[in-house]
This record gives sequence, C-alpha cells and structure tokens, in this order.
Amino acid sequence: MEDRVLRAMTDDGALRVMTVRATDTVRGALAAQGLNEATDIARVLGELITASVLYRETMAPTLRVQAFIKGANESGTLIADSHPAGWARGLVQRREGAPPLDLGAGALLQMTRTLPNHELHQGVVDMQGGGVSESMMAYMQTSEQIVTMARVAVVFEGGAVKAAGGYLVQLLPEAPDREGPVRVMAQRLEDDFADIGPRMVATDADPQDLMDELLYGMPKTALGDSPVRYGCECSRARVMGSLSTLGRDEIRELMDQGEPLELSCDWCNTTYRVELPELQGLLTLS
Repeated sequence: MEDRVLRAMTDDGALRVMTVRATDTVRGALAAQGLNEATDIARVLGELITASVLYRETMAPTLRVQAFIKGANESGTLIADSHPAGWARGLVQRREGAPPLDLGAGALLQMTRTLPNHELHQGVVDMQGGGVSESMMAYMQTSEQIVTMARVAVVFEGGAVKAAGGYLVQLLPEAPDREGPVRVMAQRLEDDFADIGPRMVATDADPQDLMDELLYGMPKTALGDSPVRYGCECSRARVMGSLSTLGRDEIRELMDQGEPLELSCDWCNTTYRVELPELQGLLTLS
C-alpha cells in the first residue's frame, strides 16, 4: 500500500469526499524531526500533516497550503506543509525549556493557502478541545463557510507509526436536497467513523476502502487519485541562493572563521557543506 489521496462526489451533487493514507508520509516527517516515540507532539504533528493534505485537496489541489498549530503559553508551534507535487512535511518549533505542548485555552489553528494570484488566504480558529479534527471542521465552517465533517488519526504501535490517514466530507452548496444527505452521513459518521484508528490498522489505512465505506450505497464519481509522500524542497542551490543575498562583510565574517560552513535544513535535517572557495566565489560575485 502506498500513500495517496482520493476525491469523489456523490452523483446527486450533494457530497464531496476526500480520503487519504498518509502512513509513510507521517513516518518520514516524524523521523526527520527526531520524533521516534509515541508522544503527544508526534501524534498531533502527524494529524496536522494529514489534515493539511486533505485541506489542500479540498481548497487548492494545484496550490500549496500550510497548517499551523500555535500552542498556548508559549509551548511551541507545529507546522505542516503540503505541496501540489504530492510531497508533505512537518516542523516542530519549540524554545529550549518550553512547557509541554498546550492545546487548551489560547491554542490556535491557522490554515494558509496560496491563491492563483500568489497572494495568501489565511484563517485562524481556536483549537477545539485540543483536537486537530474538531479544529479543522471549525475552521472550514467559520473561514470557508462550508459544512464539513472530518477525522484524521495517527495510530502508534511499539512507539512507531502503524497507520495514519483520515477523511473529509463536505456538503456542496448547490446540493438540491441538503437535509437528507447531511442527516444520513452525519449518522453514519457518528455510528461507524468517529474513531477511525481501528479501521486504519485493519485495512493498512486503505483510502479506497474508507471511501467505499463512507459512501456505501451512494452512487459516486471518482474525481482524483493522487500520490502523497514525505519530501522537502531544500537543495544546495537554495542554500547558495540564500547565501548570495548576504552582504560582503557578512560573507567575509564567515570566511574569517577559516572552516567550511555547514547549514542544516530545519524540516529534514539535511546538512549542506559550503567550502571556503565557494564562499570566496560568492564574495567575488557580490
């Protein structure tokens, strides 16, 4: 089974559904952040990454989105980044000595997406009981004005990610019969899909199985099937491009240290080594 996200719509035009398997993507992101145990931060970051993929497929499938959880009482920030090329990644930002991540009163969820004109659309809601799923639904309702039911989950086994995935169901505004589909789907989700962890473990988080069960008995049309993977956009070229923006005095200070410069990507922990002749080349160009 590989990570992927599916999109479908019921043939009556009432509901749009997204399901995702993000198991390997979450594993890669957590490993890159050094989160190798089943901690609250690891679980929440994994859920946030999964939610960001669903959000992108819903609002901006060809554009980039980022999701932020800002913990209360300066307890840290979690960031998920989902790119239209299919890769996603996560980042933990916490100062030394910060208290445990606090998702209670004062914690916020911020969703950001790039618009076609390259401007950013941002919305912020309070974390709803500390849950990523509940907060995402609140965001979609208040900021996007779309009735949304969603659930994301990360299941650990022996300290490692066993399964990660989720779903998002939306009532389309042009639905001819709004009450019927919502009532049926809401009852189905409450009865069988409030806790999707056991189902994900049993099916290896198969998004097709989840899609078929969510829309059981409802004629539907598949709209998309896209791969998802862990990835990062850092590169040596980007590192050199950033260094090239430094002033001559700043480059000289780096050279005066007499050693190659080593820079690490906060997202994936890849280290880039810049030799002294390369710094000299930047100084010449500047």
